[in-house]
Amino acid sequence: MNTATHTAAARATTAKNITLLGKLRALALHALNLHLQTCAVIAEAHRRPQ
Repeated sequence: MNTATHTAAARATTAKNITLLGKLRALALHALNLHLQTCAVIAEAHRRPQ
């Protein structure tokens, strides 16, 4: 494998990793948002008088 091919392969791998990390970050943010919404619903239920 020559240097140019190796460099291109390294760039492709890096791009895949960045894309994967971006997807994981988006998934984590979505999970956090759902968790916070659930906490807000539970807090509201406890705050209201029965």
